[in-house]
Amino acid sequence: MGVWKISESVDELLSMIDFKGEDYATFEKFKVKSRQAHWLSYRLMIRQLMGPDCKCDFYYDEHGKLQFKDLDYSISVTHSGLYSGVIISKDHYVGIDIEKIGDRINLLADKFLTEKEKEFLPKEDQYRYLTVLWSAKEALYKLFGKSNVIFDKNIILEPFILSNQGKFQGHIIIDDIKRSYDLGYEFSDEEDYILVYCVDESIRIKEKI
Repeated sequence: MGVWKISESVDELLSMIDFKGEDYATFEKFKVKSRQAHWLSYRLMIRQLMGPDCKCDFYYDEHGKLQFKDLDYSISVTHSGLYSGVIISKDHYVGIDIEKIGDRINLLADKFLTEKEKEFLPKEDQYRYLTVLWSAKEALYKLFGKSNVIFDKNIILEPFILSNQGKFQGHIIIDDIKRSYDLGYEFSDEEDYILVYCVDESIRIKEKI
């Protein structure tokens, strides 16, 4: 897993990476500088994590999830504001999410929380707690990798006591599938961003045919 706090300009990031024609064409589709910086930084992180000899070619599957073309590795990427993040595993499916903390999340609570989750919300620091819950559901959604998952029905989180970093449990329940996961979370040093990640240790990655 890697996290990048972006302080470089887009030109500085571009000078740090060599692109193939297809990659550069993808990069040029992003017109906003911040989105370009996000994309470049997590591509650089992937190369750092996988090593210089990695065949790091990618595609987006039918659910919009980033995948390695030729490697049987699971990968998840995220970006928000000043940060981008990557998690990669050669054995298990993974998910990661970074979110900027803000009280606007209070307005969205009814759209992604189950009734049970609404009952255990704390009165203090509620918007920070809600952002962790949202980020956890995003991470689990990315791990599961299917677009038919509904946040307020299929992803269920257990209560926990909020601290600067910790773990809690979440579940995905859809059709005949019921799986449980440990979710790790950590606030940034300034406590204005949250990182949540998860690993499905119960299932090994399927080999590409």
